[in-house]
Amino acid sequence: MWILVLALLLLALLVLLLRLRAASSNQRAAGGRARCLVVLGSGGHTTEMLYDLRSLGKLLERLELTYLIADTDRGSLAQAEAFHEEIGAPRPRVLRVPRAREVGQSYISSIFTTLRAAWFTFQHVGQLKPDIVLTNGPGTCVPVVFAGYICRALGVCRSLTIYSESFARSENLSLSGRILYHFVDRFTVQWEELLPLHPRAKYAGFHSRPGADEDLPPLPEPATEGPATAIVTVGSTRFDELIRTIDSQAFLAALRTIGIRRLVVQKGNGTYQPTSIVGAGGDVEVQVIEYSPSLPADIRRAALVISHAGAGTIMDCLLSARRLVVVPNEALMNNHQIQLGMALQDQQLLFCFTASKLLEGLQKADFASLRRFPDAPSPVFPRCVRELLDVADPGPS
Repeated sequence: MWILVLALLLLALLVLLLRLRAASSNQRAAGGRARCLVVLGSGGHTTEMLYDLRSLGKLLERLELTYLIADTDRGSLAQAEAFHEEIGAPRPRVLRVPRAREVGQSYISSIFTTLRAAWFTFQHVGQLKPDIVLTNGPGTCVPVVFAGYICRALGVCRSLTIYSESFARSENLSLSGRILYHFVDRFTVQWEELLPLHPRAKYAGFHSRPGADEDLPPLPEPATEGPATAIVTVGSTRFDELIRTIDSQAFLAALRTIGIRRLVVQKGNGTYQPTSIVGAGGDVEVQVIEYSPSLPADIRRAALVISHAGAGTIMDCLLSARRLVVVPNEALMNNHQIQLGMALQDQQLLFCFTASKLLEGLQKADFASLRRFPDAPSPVFPRCVRELLDVADPGPS
């Protein structure tokens, strides 16, 4: 039965691609810009991809950006719109596709949802005919890259692909990375430890940033407006253990000793509701929210951030020079949060504690020992884009 279903899908895709090839033209977008398909994913994937796009600088003027987002992803569009407003570009063009597999979905039922997602993805890629595809690992990217690969083989479009492995992957590649490693045109990693096992990869991480090989300066005292604010955030995940851990007067006392006078707890969609710290009076004002659209901006202004070890939040805090304590969610399978948190703690960029050790760690933490993450972007991602588009390097500005 499965062979018949796959055969019918492949036949339908072949017919679609032949039609697209007959109708295609290899002309570039208006103004000679390259058509660029950017794959976004919920949480850290989108944050990382937008940082990569910012690193392109004036090279962005040569690209006509289109974003591909899963239809259940509610946060990435807002981030893309904010990015376009920041760079003075029109509202982003967005393509929606069904998610191939939801968290917790059975593998049997995911066969059908994956086939459905692949069908929509092939149609979008074939109609857009991208010159270049940019992605960094969300599950949505796998059918996108293969669709582009087939379209290029049939002469429908160029569809050159850059895959940037997530900042969160410090010891091994993600599943998407392992699948696509040999199919993309450029593959970058953020950690040097991955290079020996993956010789095709280019290093675009911490030590490729200008100034990273020099002694990093101390992390400056956070400049804040109004009362010094600490933010506890679980991002888009459920992390009741962290929220339960901070729900105590002892935690508020620890914040008080480091000058915190306001606490915002973003608990996400978890079931645990803080009670001990709410309405307790004292000189630390407490607010509990599920989520707020202004949360990313609030985090970049906070005096202290205590967060799950999501790559997006970590990057926001490091580049904004925030004091950061990460708490990996130990309940996650294949937990790369622990790997990432410990690797960055070794470089004195943040503190990493388990939930059970958070209070003790916070009481002992010497925030003056933290170092400032270099804010200049790595030149590797822009170089990869220029190479694939055959654009000359403008040199130092």
